[in-house]
Amino acid sequence: MGHAFPVRVFRSSLVGLVVGVAILLAVLLVAGYLRGQNKYPDPVALAAATPYQNTFFDPDPNHPWNQLYGMLFIRPAWNGKLYGQDEMDPLYWGTTRYLLDGPLHQKALAALDLFIQSGSAQRIKDPLKRALLQRMLWAVFDRWSHRFFDPYDRDAIARENTTFASEHRELQIRLVKIMRSVALTDEEIDALPNNYNRESAAKAYPPAFDPTHVDQPFLPATFFSRADWVELGTDRYEQVAPVHVKAVSGRSDFHVLISLPSGRSDTLAYLKRLHDFQPHWVYDQSKAGNFFDRGGEGPPWTNADVPQVPPFTKFALVRTANLINNKGEIRNSPLMESVQIRVIRTILPNHSSGGEQSFFLFTLDQRKLLQGEGGLVARGKDDLGFDLVLEYGQDPLQKHSERSRDPVYHGEFSRVSSCFSCHSAPGIFSMNSYIQFFQDRRTLVPPTLQEGTSESLEWKQEQYNWGLLQAYWFTQ
Repeated sequence: MGHAFPVRVFRSSLVGLVVGVAILLAVLLVAGYLRGQNKYPDPVALAAATPYQNTFFDPDPNHPWNQLYGMLFIRPAWNGKLYGQDEMDPLYWGTTRYLLDGPLHQKALAALDLFIQSGSAQRIKDPLKRALLQRMLWAVFDRWSHRFFDPYDRDAIARENTTFASEHRELQIRLVKIMRSVALTDEEIDALPNNYNRESAAKAYPPAFDPTHVDQPFLPATFFSRADWVELGTDRYEQVAPVHVKAVSGRSDFHVLISLPSGRSDTLAYLKRLHDFQPHWVYDQSKAGNFFDRGGEGPPWTNADVPQVPPFTKFALVRTANLINNKGEIRNSPLMESVQIRVIRTILPNHSSGGEQSFFLFTLDQRKLLQGEGGLVARGKDDLGFDLVLEYGQDPLQKHSERSRDPVYHGEFSRVSSCFSCHSAPGIFSMNSYIQFFQDRRTLVPPTLQEGTSESLEWKQEQYNWGLLQAYWFTQ
């Protein structure tokens, strides 16, 4: 019994020591983790890991087009995982330092200079490959035309975020030289494959929605045939799909379409009823049809008595590629880049934020397109991707994602499921082109029939990045 007290003291001291060390380690780990949240990976390590080995444009992985593709579009994340091999849009955000920082920037300049000086652009004559390379380079150019913005870098904010201004300019000049060297004539652009028609003809997906299999992807063959679908537009505000147009800075056209289950004539009749109805907007919240149509900003609200679409009405958003011809002008192309389809299955009462809908997403698989297929591939609910539409500038490949504690998670999410977050309101109120949810200036006038026109071309030509590109295009 005489030794019990010292043993207890020793054990207590040992436990206290262990707990103290554990707390200290935890504090150090947390501090290191927090410091590492915005830490960019070692540029030298990234330069060594840059995955040039791919066969996107040519069977030879050392082909200069493959080297260029690997350098610009296949990105190693902070933990070494590779991204971008199968992305339609390059993975660059407002805080992306990739190819801007340290030795990796000099490596990028050297690679671009070698591509230009060796005349590598002429090594591939295929118009489709040249078009795909140009649209990729154009996307990177536009991203580098915005100021680098890091909200956590107070020094950069004090400098009006001019960080990497010279690096941006050095890369932009070279990108435009290559874009111009692979530009197509108007005739070549018009002759590019209509991959939507290819995909429809292949019949890999049924052409109509099946109410007994509500998750079965379908791809209508009649979007632009004026058989059942009606395309919407507006002459009252800039864009009918402004968030999507601005997300790609006008490099694509976006077509908003609607189809009632009873056919095109009834769809047109419904649109007329919708347009003629008054008032569309109310200031009495008890009469509002969708409390969420202003994003919590207050009145006016959409009127609950607005003519509603019937169940099984379909909405579609179709994205097609714009290109720059050999004269430095923007042109529409036949290349379809993505299709989003929503089917309204049930409509809950007014003042509701939901209803049953089926969502379908098709995105362009460029490798399948190059192999002669349509390349429009249905994405499932478990297919993950990055937010390049409603992104807030933070590059998830440069730091641990705030969305998860999983150390190998970089911020990917289900692209199909994400559609519901912006289109969850009942029936017609789920169509943001009607409620003008994202418009800078609301006109309180619904969209109208507008087929065979392009709104993105005029908008794009008013943007700063287009003027900058034109300056480089015609002065080099």
